[in-house]
Amino acid sequence: MARAFLREPLIHFVVAGLILFGLNQLFFEQPSKVGAGTIVVDQAAMVQFIQHRQNRSPEDALAQWQRLSQSAQSKVVKDFVEEEALYRKAKTFGLDEADYVIRRRMVQKMDFAAAGLTETEFTPSASAMTDYYKAHQAQFSTPAQITFTHVYYESQASEQTTTLELAAENLKQLNAAKVSFSEGGQYGQRFAYHRNYVDRAEPLIVDHFGADFAARVFQLSATQDVWQGPVPSRHGIHLVLIAAVTPERVLAFSEVKTKVVMALRLAEQDKRRVAFMDALLAEYSVAIEPGLGVVP
Repeated sequence: MARAFLREPLIHFVVAGLILFGLNQLFFEQPSKVGAGTIVVDQAAMVQFIQHRQNRSPEDALAQWQRLSQSAQSKVVKDFVEEEALYRKAKTFGLDEADYVIRRRMVQKMDFAAAGLTETEFTPSASAMTDYYKAHQAQFSTPAQITFTHVYYESQASEQTTTLELAAENLKQLNAAKVSFSEGGQYGQRFAYHRNYVDRAEPLIVDHFGADFAARVFQLSATQDVWQGPVPSRHGIHLVLIAAVTPERVLAFSEVKTKVVMALRLAEQDKRRVAFMDALLAEYSVAIEPGLGVVP
């Protein structure tokens, strides 16, 4: 009966499998020399990191990694090392799950915990608030604003001289007729954006007319009954009637106290997060694949 058992094909298959497994372990599988305190950085890890972060295929992730400059690759390595360290720390709290979505949530929770503050934990002093306000006044200011209307003349580069002459002649007519703010729309040509601009900040004027036009009109004085120009823009030539120009104003501390407290809290959060990450990363060594050409 024992001989019959040994002649079973299934037994031969199992024995052969065990022999092959043993040979593989003996000759091919080398015990890992990387300890739990080491974060291994190699191309495969970077490709997988990009793949999961950006929802790309492995091929696309590899191609993107290879296209990156050395400094950009170093930034990816830094992000990977920080994420891996946060993930490992989160695992020590018992949230061990291989799913990448869960991994990201764990990392985000740890990152939030590292920088988290409550009002009772951080209340800036009066001197800290006034010092921050004085040092960052540009952060607490309202931009310059302008109210104007304009008469537009389309102009090609080859026709600019002729158009300027036409606009200069029409400027005399507008002022002689004392054309008001509301009457300006009866003159000139149709403009791609607006005819009237009321209490508009410089970025919008730059967006609609170009930086040179914006710089010029903000330098002109408000003369509610006098047309000025011609003023070139990237679209053509304009005559402008400026009703008001409000200069940039730094808001009073009493107006922005809440924003100052929030800015100081965010700065403290960043400070705590950096300190936490420095301490956390000190628990690990980083082993970068030779030839990868990047630094963490």
